[in-house]
Amino acid sequence: MFEKTFHFCPVGLAHVSIDGSFIRVNKRLCDFLGYSNEKLTKLTFQELTAPDYLDEDLDHLARLLKGDIDDYSIEKRYLRSDGEKVWAKLTVSLVRDRRGNPDYFISVVEDIDEKKRIQAELFQVDALFSKIVSAFSDRTFIWVATPDLSQLKYVNNGYEKIFGRNEYELYCNPIGFIDHVHEDDKARVLKQFSQRPLKNWDIQYRIYDAKGEVKYLHDRGSLIYDDREMHSLILGTADDITKEKTQQQALMSAVTKLEHLSKTDSLTGLANRREIFSQLNDEISRMGRGQQTSTLVYIDLNKFKEINDKYGHKIGDKALVEFSNSMSGLLRESDRFGRIGGDEFVIMLYGTDENETAAFFDRIQREKFEVEVDGSNLVSIDFSVGWVQWNEGINSVQEWLDRADEVMYEKKQQGQVQSSTVQNKAVNNIRTNAV
Repeated sequence: MFEKTFHFCPVGLAHVSIDGSFIRVNKRLCDFLGYSNEKLTKLTFQELTAPDYLDEDLDHLARLLKGDIDDYSIEKRYLRSDGEKVWAKLTVSLVRDRRGNPDYFISVVEDIDEKKRIQAELFQVDALFSKIVSAFSDRTFIWVATPDLSQLKYVNNGYEKIFGRNEYELYCNPIGFIDHVHEDDKARVLKQFSQRPLKNWDIQYRIYDAKGEVKYLHDRGSLIYDDREMHSLILGTADDITKEKTQQQALMSAVTKLEHLSKTDSLTGLANRREIFSQLNDEISRMGRGQQTSTLVYIDLNKFKEINDKYGHKIGDKALVEFSNSMSGLLRESDRFGRIGGDEFVIMLYGTDENETAAFFDRIQREKFEVEVDGSNLVSIDFSVGWVQWNEGINSVQEWLDRADEVMYEKKQQGQVQSSTVQNKAVNNIRTNAV
């Protein structure tokens, strides 16, 4: 029975003489080292041990012979018959004779070459992972903690790079980073990390770094489970997205500005033709639902070409701006005012009928519409107006506008001109014309 146990044992077994030669070996050891039984028993363990591990093995044997230890186990590399080095776990004990003198060694050789290969691969993967994590440290904060967030298992250099703070504070309190979250975001972040059990998360928030500068983080986390499907760890990664946020905000600002420019007359700052048409179209839709009607006013500046010809286009542009500013100051927020081209303007008086519109223009006769010339002269800006109150017979913005234009033209032909009080310091006062 003992003979069979020796030969069929699933690990390598050998009786080794005090000088290191093999006395007897089993089949598993022969297969492991690649030798036949006959050849292996003619060799010594010293010949089969990789040089880097021989001294350690001999030191243990010396202690075993002295009686300092009863046995020992080491991991070492053997030299196979084909020259390949293989890993084994060696366990050695000493057999003494009846008088207590060393007789021979019993060696148990366990093949751990595959295990060592896997460990080496895992080590390489771990080293690679560490390099990858390190490469991301400039913009990514990575941490691993226990499910209850009571203990931090790992944190990379990202915390120090992004927060500008020592990682030690997280080892003392794994969610200590919340102390540095922007006050407007803190309640939301605290609520997320206060959940029990904690759930996967994907949130964005702002923090203050050690210099007091605001940074934006995109924080994501997931739960890690063991082989029994038990929640074992929490993995968190927070990316510094400050640069992206800044670019996004700049883009949004540019889009907003571009949108504003697309709706605005570049000279006067009023709504341009396209925008005022859009506003009037919305107003027609509103009134079409039976709500209070409004009146559209068409305005044309009188003898504007003469101002351009006499004082130049710069003064002409200034006159358009002065007129726009003065008229805007007389309107309500609910009214709409736009320049549709050249010296032509439209005003929509919200919820105002024709009689109220007439009263409005009667009141503004006292207002001054003028432009300064050469720093001393004030030239009046006269204008003609015509208006039409909306009714169900008007089907489009263009039709409404055309009708107001026709009324304005008729009044202009009749000499009914709305003007400001004319004041010219260089010449005599000019008579003011009213509607």
